[in-house]
Amino acid sequence: MSIVYLLAALMFIMVILLGTLIKQSFQKIAGYIALTAPLIASFYFLWQIPQVLQGHFVSVKIPWLTSLDINIDFKLDGLSLFFSLLISLIGLAVVYYATQYLSKERDNLPRFYIYLLLFMFSMLGVVTANNTILLYVFWELTSISSFLLIVYWYSKGESQFGAIQSFMITVFGGLALLTGFIMIYNVTGTNTISSIIEQSDKIAQSDLFIPIIILLLLGAFTKSAQFPFHIWLPKAMAAPTPVSAYLHSATMVKAGIFLLFRFTPVLGLSDFYIYSVTFVGLITMIFGAVNAVRQFDMKAILAYSTISQLGMIVSMVGIGGGFAQHPTGELAKVYGMILFAALFHLMNHALYKGALFMGVGIIDHETGTRDIRRLSGLRKAFPITHIVMLVSALSMAGIPFLNGFLSKEMFFDGLVSAIELPQFGLTLTIIITAIGVIASIFTLVYGVYMIKEVFWGDSSKADLPKPKPNEPFLFTLPSAIMMILLPIIFFIPNVFGNNIILPALRSITIGEKVDNIAPHVSQWHGINLPLILSIIVMVVGFVMALKINWKGYANRIKVKSITDLYLGSYKQFEHYSGYSIRTLMNNRLNHYIIITLLIFSMVVTYGIIQAGFPEVHQIHVSDFGPIEVITLIVVFVLGIALTFIRQRLTMVILNGIIGYCVTILFILMKAPDLALTQLVVETITTILFIVSFSRLPNVPRAKVHKKREAVKIVVSLLMAVIVVTLVFIAQQSDAMPTISTFYHDAYELTGGKNIVNAILGDFRALDTLFEGMVLIIAGLGIYTLLNFKERRGQDERE
Repeated sequence: MSIVYLLAALMFIMVILLGTLIKQSFQKIAGYIALTAPLIASFYFLWQIPQVLQGHFVSVKIPWLTSLDINIDFKLDGLSLFFSLLISLIGLAVVYYATQYLSKERDNLPRFYIYLLLFMFSMLGVVTANNTILLYVFWELTSISSFLLIVYWYSKGESQFGAIQSFMITVFGGLALLTGFIMIYNVTGTNTISSIIEQSDKIAQSDLFIPIIILLLLGAFTKSAQFPFHIWLPKAMAAPTPVSAYLHSATMVKAGIFLLFRFTPVLGLSDFYIYSVTFVGLITMIFGAVNAVRQFDMKAILAYSTISQLGMIVSMVGIGGGFAQHPTGELAKVYGMILFAALFHLMNHALYKGALFMGVGIIDHETGTRDIRRLSGLRKAFPITHIVMLVSALSMAGIPFLNGFLSKEMFFDGLVSAIELPQFGLTLTIIITAIGVIASIFTLVYGVYMIKEVFWGDSSKADLPKPKPNEPFLFTLPSAIMMILLPIIFFIPNVFGNNIILPALRSITIGEKVDNIAPHVSQWHGINLPLILSIIVMVVGFVMALKINWKGYANRIKVKSITDLYLGSYKQFEHYSGYSIRTLMNNRLNHYIIITLLIFSMVVTYGIIQAGFPEVHQIHVSDFGPIEVITLIVVFVLGIALTFIRQRLTMVILNGIIGYCVTILFILMKAPDLALTQLVVETITTILFIVSFSRLPNVPRAKVHKKREAVKIVVSLLMAVIVVTLVFIAQQSDAMPTISTFYHDAYELTGGKNIVNAILGDFRALDTLFEGMVLIIAGLGIYTLLNFKERRGQDERE
C-alpha cells in the first residue's frame, strides 16, 4: 500500500498549503511546506531501488468497478521507478528554486505550490498506474495542473493564450488516448496494463491494431510536443521559470515518451509504428533545432531546444521499437542498445535542460530581461550561472567529458546501426543519419550561440532594465548541483546505467535476457563512425556558432508559423460559433421553449414511427367517476383561460390551481407519494412566484399577437398529442419489455431499501454525479461573480 500512502501524503501536504491561503502569516513559508512533498517522494523512490533491482516490484490493487476492470491499480517497476526518480528529484530542485524565484510579497505562493504539487501528484500517478483508465485520469490531471501553472500570472495575455493553447492540444490528445484504451479493452477484455502487454499478439492480430496505434500516438505526440503538435510548448514559456524547468523540460513533456516506452511491447509489433515514431521524432528534432537559432528570447531558444531533444529521444524509441518483433538474437542487442540510449539521454536531458532553464530564470529575475539582444558580457556579474549554463549547453551539444557526449554517441551508433535492422535499408539509414547529424550541428550552434551572446560579449553593450544585477548564491544552488552531475555521470555512467536504466529497460523488454543485450557504457570505443560523426558535428557546429551572425539570420528569414495557422483556425471557429450562438440565443424564452419542444417532438415522432403506432382498441382506461371528470374539466378550462389572461399574478394563481388539480388526480389514482411531491412543489413555486411578482409592478402583458399565439397553441397541442401517445404506448405491455425487471434485485445489488434511492445512487450514479457537478460549477460561477468587483479592485491597486 506504500504507493497509495505516498500519493495520500502529497494530497495531505496540498491540503496544508490550502490552509495557508486563509492565514496570511503562513504564506511566506508555503514553499518550505511544499518542499516536504518532493523530499518524501525522493527518499521513498531511492529506497525502492534495491528492491526493484532484485525484481521485487511494489504493486497495489484496490477493486473498484470490477465488472469493467477499472481498479485503483499501481505498479512500481523499473520503468516507473526511473520516471518517478526524475519527477521527485527534479521536483525537489525546482521547488527549492521556486522559493528563491517567486516574490513573497506579490505572488500568491500557496496557490502556486498547490498547483505544482498537484502536477507532481498527477505525474507520479501516470507513471505508476497499472490500469489504462486510471492512467488516463492522471494524464488529464497533468493537463489541468499544467494549465493552472501556465496561467498562474493570469493578468498577462500571453499566459492566458499559452495556457488555453496547451490545454486544447493536450486534452485533444488525451481524448484520442482514451479512445485507444477503449479499443484495447474491446480487444483484450482488460484495462490492466500488464495483462494488455501479455496479450500483445492478440492485439496485433486485431483489425483495430492500426487505429489503436494512431490514437495512442496522438496522445503521446501531443503531450511530448512532437511535430506538428509542438506549437503549445513555446507559448507555455509564459509560465514562471520554475514551471518551465519542471513541466516543460523534465517531466510533463516526458509523459508521452513514457507512454511509448510502456506500450512498446505491443505497438512495436507493427512496422507502421516504427516508421511513424522514428520519422516524426527526427522531423521534430531538426525542426526544433533550426528554429531555436531564430529566437531572441532565451526561454524560447530553450523551448525549441526541448522540442528538438524530445524528437531525438522519440526517434530512438521508434528505431528500438522493433525489439517487440525480435526479442532475442543479435537484432535484440541492437534494439536494446537503442532503447537504452533513449533512456540514458532522457535522464541526461532532464539534468542539463533543468539547469539551463534555472540559469535563464536567474538572469531574467536579476536583469529584468531574457532578450539576448539586450544581454551581453554577463560572465562577470553572473560567474556561477555562466559556468552552469556553459557546461549544460556543452553537455546538450555532446561535448566530451560530459554526460551528453555519451548519449549522443549512442544516438549516432543507433542511427548507423539501423542498417542491420529489417525495417531500415541502406537508403533509410543514410537519410535518418543525415537528419540526426544536421540537427545535432544546430543543437551545438544554438547552445554556443546563446552562451556567446549572453556571457561573452562586451558588458558595456548590455541594455538591462535592472542596471546593477547580482547573483544570490542560494538562487544558483539547485542549478549548480545539477550541473555538477553532468561530468560525474560521464566518468561513472554504469553506476546510473546498471542501477536505474537497466531495470527500466527490463520493464520495456519484459525482462527477456535484457542483461545480455544492455550495453556497457564506455567513454572510448575507438575510432568508429559515431565518433567521426561527433567530430564533424563539433567542428562544423563551433565554426557556424562563432562565425555566423545568427541575429541577422533570425531577422532576415521569416517562416510561416504553424501557430499562425492555429490562430487563424481558432478565430474562424470563434467567429462562426459566436454567430451561431447569437442567432440561436436571442434572449427570448418563448423562442427557446418552442425550439426545444419542436426538436423533442421530431425525435419522439421518429421513435414512434420506428416502434409502431399504438393500437387504440388495446388501450386500458382506468375507472373514473364524477370527481375525475370535474377535475379534468377544471384543468381544461383553466388551460384555455391562461391563453387569454394578460395579468401575471392571475396567471400564477391559475397555474397553481392546475397543479393542485393534478395532485387530486394523483390521490384518486392511489399514488400518495406523487401527490405529496406535487403538492409540496406546487405550493413552494406558487408562493415564490406570488412573493416575487408582488414586489414588482403588475405590468400587463402586451396585446395578443395572433400569429405568435397560434404558434404557441400549435406547439402545445402537438406536445399534448405526443405525451398522450407515449402514455398509450407505455400501456401496451407487449410493445417492448418492461424495465422494472431490471430493478428486481435492487436490494441485493445496491443494499438500498428504497428503489428510488437505489436508482439515483447506483443505477443512475453517473447521471447523479454530473448533476452534482452542474450544481458545483453553478456555485463557483456565482461565487466568482460576487467577488469579481473585489478582485478587480485588488488587481488595479497592485
